[in-house]
Amino acid sequence: MGSAYVSNIVIDLEFTSVPRRLQTLGLQSEIIEVGAVKIRPDGAETGRFSCMVKPLETDRVSGGVRRLTGIGGENLVDARPLETVLRQLVEWIGPGRSRMVTWSGTDKCQVMAECSAKKIDASILPHRWLDIQKLYPRLMGTSGRSVALGEAADWCGISLKGNKAHRALDDALVTAELFKMMASGECGEQRAVLDAGIRGSGAEACMSSIASRCGDGLEALLASLRQDEASEVA
Repeated sequence: MGSAYVSNIVIDLEFTSVPRRLQTLGLQSEIIEVGAVKIRPDGAETGRFSCMVKPLETDRVSGGVRRLTGIGGENLVDARPLETVLRQLVEWIGPGRSRMVTWSGTDKCQVMAECSAKKIDASILPHRWLDIQKLYPRLMGTSGRSVALGEAADWCGISLKGNKAHRALDDALVTAELFKMMASGECGEQRAVLDAGIRGSGAEACMSSIASRCGDGLEALLASLRQDEASEVA
């Protein structure tokens, strides 16, 4: 399939909450880490980006975020502000039309909110964002239920062993694998029984393979992507 994009930038962010007493910009959270993977239209990985980000309103990382990510205030001492990191990211992305790919729309919303609050020019970033978490349930037949990244990776047979879950680059790498599998239809075997959350919803446990699910929904996905790209070029 031809592509209007020279690359897909699979991006993931980590952020910490801002204590209410310190909120002067209207931000409830600030980005503390950016991770990204550059993928060519043919699925080849061509680069990785990882950078810590220094928040403006707090010099501490909330306890829950520290437990989840392992990131502490000491990791942010020499970090650069968001505006600098975004410019470095854009330089790393390079010339040509690129598309940002995320797992959930939260990261885009956070970037845009911070750029607005901190008077950062968000237009330097690629304009097109694709949330593959929204596409995943359609391919997997999960009735639109929101699926966490780790759960989706598990269903697709992507091993998280050796990856630091909830670190930006590692989560971006997992998301990149999911993106490539969704676009190509090369999916692993689905678990024999879905997790308790789906069983508890009354849905029947799906015994078919992810490959067959992707096969059924792949054309719709690719058609949607073609339409998106055609509208970008038009």
